[in-house]
Amino acid sequence: MLSVRLPETTERDLAQFCASRKLTKSQVVQEALAEYFVAAKAPVPEKAVPEPDLSFLAPDDPIRRFIGTAKGGPSTDEWMLITRGEDWNKP
Repeated sequence: MLSVRLPETTERDLAQFCASRKLTKSQVVQEALAEYFVAAKAPVPEKAVPEPDLSFLAPDDPIRRFIGTAKGGPSTDEWMLITRGEDWNKP
């Protein structure tokens, strides 16, 4: 057994819904919870990540392959090596 308090407007909407469809409040709530649990188990689709606009880069620019890869991407040392060459960290 479960008792649930609803805001007045929600309770009124539920009563009207049940009356119009000749259902009990319990039937509607049970069905709604069943649908909620099914939806909660469904995998959440990943957001589509749009392709970045790389038109400002030259076709052979080495930075192109790293655009959009910040997570797990190159370290600062690797970026400096890519952008400035082998002698970037020498006195």
